[in-house]
Amino acid sequence: MRISSMQQFQSGVNGILNNQEIVNRSQQQISSGKSILTPADDPIASTRILQLQQDIALREQYADNLIAAKNHQNHEEVALEAVIENLQKIRTLTIQAGNGATTKDDRGFIAAEIEERLKSVVDLLNTRDASNIYIFSGFKGEEKPFVERTGGGYSFDGDQGQRELQISANATVKVNDSGEDLFVNIPSINNTFFTLDNPENKGTGVINVGFIRDQDELDSVYPEDFYIEFNSNDALSPPQENYTVRRASDHRAVDGQSIVPFTPGTDITFSGVSVKVSGQPESGDTFFINSSEKQSITDTIQMLTEGLRSFDDTVSGGAQIDELVSTTLTNIDSTITKISTTRSEIGARLNSIESVDNFQQDLELVSQEALSTLQDLDFAEAVSRLSLESFLLEASQQSYSKISGLSLFNHI
Repeated sequence: MRISSMQQFQSGVNGILNNQEIVNRSQQQISSGKSILTPADDPIASTRILQLQQDIALREQYADNLIAAKNHQNHEEVALEAVIENLQKIRTLTIQAGNGATTKDDRGFIAAEIEERLKSVVDLLNTRDASNIYIFSGFKGEEKPFVERTGGGYSFDGDQGQRELQISANATVKVNDSGEDLFVNIPSINNTFFTLDNPENKGTGVINVGFIRDQDELDSVYPEDFYIEFNSNDALSPPQENYTVRRASDHRAVDGQSIVPFTPGTDITFSGVSVKVSGQPESGDTFFINSSEKQSITDTIQMLTEGLRSFDDTVSGGAQIDELVSTTLTNIDSTITKISTTRSEIGARLNSIESVDNFQQDLELVSQEALSTLQDLDFAEAVSRLSLESFLLEASQQSYSKISGLSLFNHI
């Protein structure tokens, strides 16, 4: 069999190139620390490696969510604890105000201190978390939940939504509680009411929170709603600002409350309730007094301060103070109970987060070990193999050098 010089040279070059490729691959493995450089090296292992890498990346996102969820819960827990502390102090002041030895002036001073405590409570209800999101706004995390009304009191501008975070492939956790459920929709021990300005009013008039002057009288008309309607000044002679209190059910005027002269900031008392309208309402403006079985904690406290400043040092006034204090204490206790229940739920969520976090960490270790087994290089074996491959490459180069020098022309 004849072998041409070209075949001889090509065979030698191919041998060197093959050995060089093997050496280069081993060097790349050592440099990268990976045993599989391309899917072609091991298609089955490459597929499994890709799946493991995707699982690990997903768990990293879950880990971030777990940290965020834990931070949300801790922020809310701290805020609720501070709210309870302030409510307990307001409760103590309320008991002090109900002491029969206090005078109207004393109760006025206590009311002023309670109002300062209420401001602290509202600040806590408007707490933001580390992401600058209002904790108690529901889904409206960027909107301030409790906003002070011009006439007094606070309106809730959030919603009842509860945000959730995915903390594992099959588990989510709630990361907030709505302020409406916690602080607004609190069952009242007695029938009560809340006030609203008509948003279509044209004047500058605003209505305050008011207070209950006679619980029995209010109970006798409950659940009737009312509204205050401002009439034309010409309804009185001489012309003067005036109003009429009407029942919402049939729009009939309440006895003794038809075309009453109006003075801004004076008590408007009817059917057991007392409210004030300040500012300058215009003819046609209306203000609503709606019956309710629930009462926000802010309204409870403000009704208390209104009553403490209004009731006189008389026998009947003392009875009204006793009723006001008793109702306020019960409603505060209901709020504290609601908050305490929510704190227990937060504790359960934190326990769930902790359990999922531990499980995810265990899965992470298993995945990392499996990934390491599939793709990590055995450096001792690789270095030994590289040494052998380098020796073979060098041998092939030296052999080629000698063989390529053999020719019949050397013997002529």
